[in-house]
Amino acid sequence: MKALLRRATLPMALGAMLTLAACSGQAAPASSPPASAAAKPSAAAAPGSVPANSAPAQSAKPAVSGGQASKAIKVGFSQFAVPFAPFYMAKETGIYAKNGLDVTLQQINGPAAVPALLADEVQLDGLGANEVTRAVLAGAPVTSIATLGDVPVFVLMADKKFKSVEDLAGQTVGVTSVGSSTDVSARLFLDHFKMLDKVKIVAAGGTTTTVYAALTNGVVQAAIMGHDQGARAAKEGGFVQLVDGVKLGVPLNFSVIGVKRSYAKDNPEVVKSFLRAYQQGWNYVADPANKSTVVNTLARYIQASPEVAEAGYTPWTAVWSAKKVPTIDPDGITNVLRFADDPKARSAKPEEFIDESFLKSIQ
Repeated sequence: MKALLRRATLPMALGAMLTLAACSGQAAPASSPPASAAAKPSAAAAPGSVPANSAPAQSAKPAVSGGQASKAIKVGFSQFAVPFAPFYMAKETGIYAKNGLDVTLQQINGPAAVPALLADEVQLDGLGANEVTRAVLAGAPVTSIATLGDVPVFVLMADKKFKSVEDLAGQTVGVTSVGSSTDVSARLFLDHFKMLDKVKIVAAGGTTTTVYAALTNGVVQAAIMGHDQGARAAKEGGFVQLVDGVKLGVPLNFSVIGVKRSYAKDNPEVVKSFLRAYQQGWNYVADPANKSTVVNTLARYIQASPEVAEAGYTPWTAVWSAKKVPTIDPDGITNVLRFADDPKARSAKPEEFIDESFLKSIQ
């Protein structure tokens, strides 16, 4: 694919507009922890973190396993969004504690994820495969050990005056940030419809919340969103869906669980314990019997109504139920590399960015 992508940053007015939108109650900042009447954020909670008291009492304290206190670790995730339901449910149901871990979940925007891993600010992180591949190609000692999804589980939403992707010629599509999963998905969608060099892709504030605000305020004419936000945009603003990434049928890794290689080498049992818990969380959210619990928990985490949470949950059930073990599809990584800016990506192989030895060892 030789087409050039025209990228631009939004004008300074965007920051003011998005700030105004947030202050007017249109959208909560993505760094705000989930809240409910039964669980309010602690005043001492770190910015972007999910405080321990957002989980049920039985999972809020470190468990004791084999007579020893649980291992405390920090786990990052890029957005308060449906794809991270296995993370949330492992916390809420006490799965982490049962596996000997005291996990603090920390929301970290995609571009900051690798630096956070390298600085040991978090020990593991759910981040875009594109961010991992870009970092590894630049020499960063990180790798991916499990998947969050190997299809682009996003939708392209647009103003209702646009009836097709082709109608977006000369228009602007908003994504969270350049190089993010939403950015790569936008390229994949537009390339599929031969529109990559005809549509401008812009970073719209760094989070799914600011992307939503940019679309609803007319700063961008279309945007890449999760299904839950797409449902909200359709209901509240009359926006229309032009592309459903799940139905597109093209593999593209949504996100992976990343880790610094030296941390994994020095702490193999912690990594294995986390993967056991993650896999159990993955299978929990895939079980239809748990739908009500998962949807209600998601509604609190993503700060949306149960109806919107269910709209996001439904397409993801196909991802979670497709396999019992969250292994990484190499073809999904191949397509990530295909849309990378780094010339070295053209000759790179998927296995350079994947280490599934830990995941295989716990089966």
